[in-house]
Amino acid sequence: MSPNNFLQEAKTVEASNSAACYFPLMSGRYEVKPGMMAFGSCLGNTPADQQVFQIDDNFTHYRQAKLLARGERLNKYYQICNYSQAVAGA
Repeated sequence: MSPNNFLQEAKTVEASNSAACYFPLMSGRYEVKPGMMAFGSCLGNTPADQQVFQIDDNFTHYRQAKLLARGERLNKYYQICNYSQAVAGA
């Protein structure tokens, strides 16, 4: 995959055959709270709702984008604050 066109290859949830769809506004009310649910709860994406890691048609594309970003400059994609050398070494 070329670095110049990898952003154009991801499919939308609607265009993907295997992507789970999660739409949090189904109740018509916007709430900011932890959405804790029992693992395996039916969210309308069976059998994806039963999987811890949901790997869909876009997995290869997103993994390649992550690898390209890490190869570019890893420290560009994370921050540290008050991070001692002892903690970094551990």
